[in-house]
Amino acid sequence: MFVNVNLSTAEQPAPSLWEQCLSVFLELNPKESLSLKWLSAIKHLSAQNGVLSIETPSELAREWFLGHFCEPFLKIAQGIDKSIKQISISAPKEENKVIAGAPELKSPEKFKHAHFCKKYTLNNFIAGTSNEMALESAKFIAATPREQENFLIIRGAAGLGKTHLLHAIGREAAANWAKKAVLWDSDRFFKEKRKGNLDTLYQADILLFDNLQNIFSSKSSQNEFLNILKSLKSKNRSIVISINPKSKHTPIAELLDFLKMGIKCELKSPDLRTRVAILRQKAQEKGLPAAQLENCWKLIAEKLGENICSLEGAINDLAARQTLLKSEITPQIIHSIYGEKKSGNTAPTIKSIATAAARAYNVPLDTLCGKSRMATVNKPRKIAIYLCRQSGLSLNEIGKFFNRDVSSVSNAIQSVKNKLAEKDGYSFEFEIKDILAEAKNG
Repeated sequence: MFVNVNLSTAEQPAPSLWEQCLSVFLELNPKESLSLKWLSAIKHLSAQNGVLSIETPSELAREWFLGHFCEPFLKIAQGIDKSIKQISISAPKEENKVIAGAPELKSPEKFKHAHFCKKYTLNNFIAGTSNEMALESAKFIAATPREQENFLIIRGAAGLGKTHLLHAIGREAAANWAKKAVLWDSDRFFKEKRKGNLDTLYQADILLFDNLQNIFSSKSSQNEFLNILKSLKSKNRSIVISINPKSKHTPIAELLDFLKMGIKCELKSPDLRTRVAILRQKAQEKGLPAAQLENCWKLIAEKLGENICSLEGAINDLAARQTLLKSEITPQIIHSIYGEKKSGNTAPTIKSIATAAARAYNVPLDTLCGKSRMATVNKPRKIAIYLCRQSGLSLNEIGKFFNRDVSSVSNAIQSVKNKLAEKDGYSFEFEIKDILAEAKNG
């Protein structure tokens, strides 16, 4: 649904073309509305001579918009105003300067970098669609010292890769520009605080702090850490903080207000496809015969779930078995370890399957169960019908829910089976598995 660009009232000026485009985009993507709130900070400059000109709040936002949102917004703009041929995106000019006021290192040998883990790099962090923003932000802040956009907050539950990104950012920054890259966590903070050794944090060119939520239990520690953050920010030093939002404690108001200034990125649970890619890469790093075990990664990914640490642990176990037992890891061995079926799983309901399929393809549930024969509706409907049949539902039950006769239901099921049998059926199976997983959780 497009908004008429000519609509306006006497009481309220007509929204700009950009505001109309943003409204339509958020309406088409309701699931992502919270994670895309930063789009509202983009300013409308003009819409003339076939060009919609906008300004993003930073160069990072400009690069991200160009890479991920320019094309869909152009289509929306053309639907509102047919004269628009392109979108011009600008950003405030930002000079890359050497950090002002960096401490003089009188004895360089005494100021060693944190011990960053060599296995954690930006290149080997596998990010699915939901985590691309976190990875690109990490690359951006690690590349060079900045006076703006130098404060990054990475949020995510345990085991999703927060520590990986902090080590990777620190290594990259230390190699390129940071004279002093400091990586601490809450345990180190409390230990050094008792000794009165917090001066190191004030001197950091880039401070990386892991699991900040663990200091929320101490008000005095929060106040001390807030003073450190304010000092670093006033000197244009870089700050990267990871937080697990599932914390029992909440930060004090002053610290919470300060954290609002950071670029916020959310690490979400990886989907099945991403988990398989992670297993494949970890296997190659450990010297396992990754290609021979290609059909086993999905089994492990489904068995162990969404925790990346568990996936890495599985590969470490297999590598240790190969080294200690002097035997090659084969698909048979993996099936003997991970092949048992999960216990306690209940079959999803027909409504949960239909709802999961509709959400996956951004189709309203009523449309999915309606008479529409559009390709964008047919595909998720066929998948939903196929999964319902796989869950043991009868053809009559399925047909009644989706308003289809038995013949149509049978044809839909066979269509999905044919697709799975094709050469690219392995990729199509991932889509179906992700929908089924969401249906079970729902």
